[in-house]
Amino acid sequence: MMDAPSGTRAPLFFVSYSRAPVRRASGNPAEYVSRFFEDLSGHVSELVGPVTGFDPGFLDSSIAGGERWSPELLQAAGTCQVFVPLVSSALLGSEWCGLEWDAFSRRRIVPRPGVASAHETAIVPVTWSPTNGTPLPRVLRDIQRFSPTAMPDPDIAVHYQRDGVYGLLTMQWENTYRAVVWRLAQRIVAIHRSYVVEPWVPASVDELCNRFVEEPG
Repeated sequence: MMDAPSGTRAPLFFVSYSRAPVRRASGNPAEYVSRFFEDLSGHVSELVGPVTGFDPGFLDSSIAGGERWSPELLQAAGTCQVFVPLVSSALLGSEWCGLEWDAFSRRRIVPRPGVASAHETAIVPVTWSPTNGTPLPRVLRDIQRFSPTAMPDPDIAVHYQRDGVYGLLTMQWENTYRAVVWRLAQRIVAIHRSYVVEPWVPASVDELCNRFVEEPG
Protein backbone atom coordinates (compact mmCIF):
# COMPACT_ATOMS: atom_id res chain seq x y z
CA MET A 1 0.00 0.00 0.00
CA MET A 2 1.25 3.48 -0.81
CA ASP A 3 0.61 6.63 1.19
CA ALA A 4 -1.64 9.36 -0.12
CA PRO A 5 0.32 12.22 -1.67
CA SER A 6 0.21 15.41 0.38
CA GLY A 7 -2.61 17.73 -0.59
CA THR A 8 -4.53 15.20 -2.70
CA ARG A 9 -8.31 15.22 -2.70
CA ALA A 10 -10.42 12.06 -2.69
CA PRO A 11 -13.35 11.66 -5.10
CA LEU A 12 -16.69 11.11 -3.41
CA PHE A 13 -17.62 8.57 -6.11
CA PHE A 14 -15.64 6.56 -8.68
CA VAL A 15 -17.18 5.56 -12.02
CA SER A 16 -15.91 2.26 -13.42
CA TYR A 17 -16.69 1.49 -17.05
CA SER A 18 -15.33 -0.43 -20.02
CA ARG A 19 -14.43 1.60 -23.08
CA ALA A 20 -15.89 0.67 -26.42
CA PRO A 21 -13.94 1.34 -29.63
CA VAL A 22 -14.39 4.90 -30.88
CA ARG A 23 -16.96 5.06 -33.66
CA ARG A 24 -17.54 7.67 -36.30
CA ALA A 25 -21.30 7.25 -36.11
CA SER A 26 -23.42 9.24 -33.72
CA GLY A 27 -24.09 7.80 -30.29
CA ASN A 28 -20.47 7.24 -29.29
CA PRO A 29 -20.67 5.49 -25.88
CA ALA A 30 -17.68 7.46 -24.59
CA GLU A 31 -19.56 10.70 -25.15
CA TYR A 32 -22.54 9.35 -23.24
CA VAL A 33 -20.32 8.24 -20.35
CA SER A 34 -18.80 11.72 -20.18
CA ARG A 35 -22.21 13.36 -20.13
CA PHE A 36 -23.47 10.96 -17.46
CA PHE A 37 -20.41 11.68 -15.32
CA GLU A 38 -20.76 15.45 -15.64
CA ASP A 39 -24.48 15.38 -14.83
CA LEU A 40 -23.95 13.09 -11.84
CA SER A 41 -21.05 15.20 -10.56
CA GLY A 42 -23.16 18.33 -10.76
CA HIS A 43 -26.00 16.78 -8.77
CA VAL A 44 -23.67 15.38 -6.11
CA SER A 45 -21.96 18.76 -5.74
CA GLU A 46 -25.32 20.45 -5.32
CA LEU A 47 -26.44 17.96 -2.67
CA VAL A 48 -23.32 17.90 -0.51
CA GLY A 49 -22.02 21.43 -1.02
CA PRO A 50 -18.30 22.04 -0.48
CA VAL A 51 -16.80 19.05 1.35
CA THR A 52 -13.26 19.50 2.63
CA GLY A 53 -10.86 17.02 1.02
CA PHE A 54 -13.32 15.67 -1.56
CA ASP A 55 -14.01 16.17 -5.25
CA PRO A 56 -17.44 15.09 -6.54
CA GLY A 57 -16.29 12.17 -8.66
CA PHE A 58 -13.55 10.44 -10.64
CA LEU A 59 -13.72 9.16 -14.20
CA ASP A 60 -10.60 7.73 -15.81
CA SER A 61 -10.21 9.53 -19.13
CA SER A 62 -6.97 7.98 -20.36
CA ILE A 63 -7.15 6.52 -23.85
CA ALA A 64 -4.90 3.45 -23.86
CA GLY A 65 -5.84 0.58 -21.58
CA GLY A 66 -2.25 0.11 -20.49
CA GLU A 67 -2.18 3.63 -19.10
CA ARG A 68 -5.17 3.14 -16.86
CA TRP A 69 -3.29 2.18 -13.72
CA SER A 70 -1.69 5.54 -13.16
CA PRO A 71 -0.95 6.70 -9.60
CA GLU A 72 -3.98 8.98 -9.93
CA LEU A 73 -6.27 6.04 -10.68
CA LEU A 74 -4.86 3.92 -7.85
CA GLN A 75 -5.31 6.84 -5.49
CA ALA A 76 -8.90 7.42 -6.60
CA ALA A 77 -9.89 3.76 -6.31
CA GLY A 78 -8.32 3.60 -2.86
CA THR A 79 -9.85 6.75 -1.40
CA CYS A 80 -13.28 7.27 -3.00
CA GLN A 81 -16.35 6.72 -0.83
CA VAL A 82 -18.77 5.17 -3.36
CA PHE A 83 -17.93 2.82 -6.25
CA VAL A 84 -20.26 3.09 -9.28
CA PRO A 85 -19.67 0.38 -11.90
CA LEU A 86 -21.57 0.93 -15.17
CA VAL A 87 -22.80 -2.60 -15.78
CA SER A 88 -22.65 -3.82 -19.37
CA SER A 89 -21.48 -6.94 -21.17
CA ALA A 90 -18.23 -5.09 -21.92
CA LEU A 91 -17.65 -4.26 -18.25
CA LEU A 92 -18.21 -7.87 -17.17
CA GLY A 93 -15.60 -9.02 -19.68
CA SER A 94 -13.07 -6.37 -18.69
CA GLU A 95 -10.13 -7.43 -16.54
CA TRP A 96 -9.41 -3.79 -15.73
CA CYS A 97 -12.90 -3.22 -14.35
CA GLY A 98 -12.62 -6.40 -12.30
CA LEU A 99 -9.39 -5.05 -10.82
CA GLU A 100 -11.03 -1.71 -10.00
CA TRP A 101 -13.85 -3.57 -8.22
CA ASP A 102 -11.27 -5.52 -6.21
CA ALA A 103 -9.39 -2.36 -5.20
CA PHE A 104 -12.55 -0.87 -3.73
CA SER A 105 -14.08 -4.01 -2.24
CA ARG A 106 -11.04 -4.68 -0.04
CA ARG A 107 -11.68 -1.53 1.95
CA ARG A 108 -13.54 -1.53 5.27
CA ILE A 109 -16.89 0.25 5.57
CA VAL A 110 -17.53 1.90 8.94
CA PRO A 111 -20.99 3.24 9.93
CA ARG A 112 -21.02 6.84 11.07
CA PRO A 113 -22.25 7.54 14.62
CA GLY A 114 -25.98 6.93 14.90
CA VAL A 115 -26.20 4.57 11.91
CA ALA A 116 -27.65 1.26 13.05
CA SER A 117 -26.79 -1.02 10.11
CA ALA A 118 -23.26 -2.29 9.63
CA HIS A 119 -24.13 -4.30 6.50
CA GLU A 120 -24.31 -1.53 3.90
CA THR A 121 -22.30 -1.75 0.73
CA ALA A 122 -20.82 1.32 -0.88
CA ILE A 123 -20.85 -0.35 -4.31
CA VAL A 124 -23.76 0.91 -6.43
CA PRO A 125 -23.96 -1.01 -9.72
CA VAL A 126 -25.76 1.01 -12.40
CA THR A 127 -27.35 -0.64 -15.43
CA TRP A 128 -25.56 0.96 -18.36
CA SER A 129 -26.77 -1.35 -21.12
CA PRO A 130 -28.65 -4.68 -21.20
CA THR A 131 -26.58 -7.76 -20.35
CA ASN A 132 -29.02 -10.34 -21.69
CA GLY A 133 -27.29 -13.70 -21.97
CA THR A 134 -24.07 -12.54 -20.30
CA PRO A 135 -23.29 -14.61 -17.16
CA LEU A 136 -23.13 -12.39 -14.08
CA PRO A 137 -20.18 -12.90 -11.70
CA ARG A 138 -20.95 -13.68 -8.08
CA VAL A 139 -19.80 -10.27 -6.85
CA LEU A 140 -22.53 -8.66 -8.95
CA ARG A 141 -25.20 -11.23 -8.15
CA ASP A 142 -24.61 -10.63 -4.44
CA ILE A 143 -25.26 -6.87 -4.62
CA GLN A 144 -28.58 -5.25 -5.39
CA ARG A 145 -28.32 -3.15 -8.52
CA PHE A 146 -29.36 0.49 -8.33
CA SER A 147 -32.96 1.26 -9.23
CA PRO A 148 -34.65 4.66 -8.92
CA THR A 149 -37.33 4.76 -6.23
CA ALA A 150 -40.26 7.03 -5.40
CA MET A 151 -40.70 8.02 -9.04
CA PRO A 152 -43.82 10.01 -10.02
CA ASP A 153 -44.05 7.77 -13.10
CA PRO A 154 -43.43 4.05 -12.47
CA ASP A 155 -42.44 3.60 -16.11
CA ILE A 156 -39.20 5.49 -15.39
CA ALA A 157 -37.79 2.56 -13.42
CA VAL A 158 -39.11 0.08 -16.00
CA HIS A 159 -37.41 1.84 -18.91
CA TYR A 160 -34.14 2.18 -16.98
CA GLN A 161 -34.05 -1.47 -15.92
CA ARG A 162 -34.84 -2.65 -19.45
CA ASP A 163 -32.63 -0.35 -21.52
CA GLY A 164 -30.05 1.08 -19.10
CA VAL A 165 -28.68 4.60 -19.01
CA TYR A 166 -27.07 4.16 -22.43
CA GLY A 167 -30.41 3.13 -23.89
CA LEU A 168 -32.17 6.14 -22.38
CA LEU A 169 -29.59 8.48 -23.92
CA THR A 170 -29.64 6.68 -27.26
CA MET A 171 -33.43 6.93 -27.52
CA GLN A 172 -33.34 10.51 -26.22
CA TRP A 173 -35.65 9.87 -23.29
CA GLU A 174 -34.32 12.98 -21.63
CA ASN A 175 -36.78 13.29 -18.75
CA THR A 176 -36.37 9.64 -17.77
CA TYR A 177 -32.57 9.92 -17.94
CA ARG A 178 -32.54 13.04 -15.78
CA ALA A 179 -34.78 11.45 -13.16
CA VAL A 180 -32.55 8.36 -12.96
CA VAL A 181 -29.34 10.39 -12.57
CA TRP A 182 -30.92 12.59 -9.88
CA ARG A 183 -32.00 9.56 -7.83
CA LEU A 184 -28.55 8.03 -8.25
CA ALA A 185 -26.93 11.21 -6.94
CA GLN A 186 -29.21 11.09 -3.92
CA ARG A 187 -28.24 7.47 -3.30
CA ILE A 188 -24.51 8.27 -3.49
CA VAL A 189 -24.87 11.15 -1.05
CA ALA A 190 -26.96 9.04 1.34
CA ILE A 191 -24.17 6.44 1.50
CA HIS A 192 -21.56 9.15 2.01
CA ARG A 193 -23.54 10.61 4.93
CA SER A 194 -24.04 7.23 6.59
CA TYR A 195 -20.70 5.44 6.13
CA VAL A 196 -16.97 6.01 5.90
CA VAL A 197 -14.96 3.76 3.59
CA GLU A 198 -11.47 3.57 5.04
CA PRO A 199 -8.68 4.28 2.52
CA TRP A 200 -6.51 1.54 1.09
CA VAL A 201 -4.35 2.55 -1.87
CA PRO A 202 -2.55 -0.36 -3.59
CA ALA A 203 1.05 0.29 -4.47
CA SER A 204 0.53 -1.25 -7.91
CA VAL A 205 -1.92 -3.28 -9.94
CA ASP A 206 0.04 -6.42 -8.98
CA GLU A 207 -1.71 -6.35 -5.59
CA LEU A 208 -5.13 -6.77 -7.22
CA CYS A 209 -7.14 -9.59 -8.77
CA ASN A 210 -10.00 -9.69 -11.27
CA ARG A 211 -13.14 -10.04 -9.18
CA PHE A 212 -15.22 -11.00 -12.21
CA VAL A 213 -13.43 -14.33 -12.53
CA GLU A 214 -15.27 -17.03 -10.58
CA GLU A 215 -13.19 -18.90 -8.05
CA PRO A 216 -13.21 -22.72 -8.29
CA GLY A 217 -15.64 -24.45 -5.97
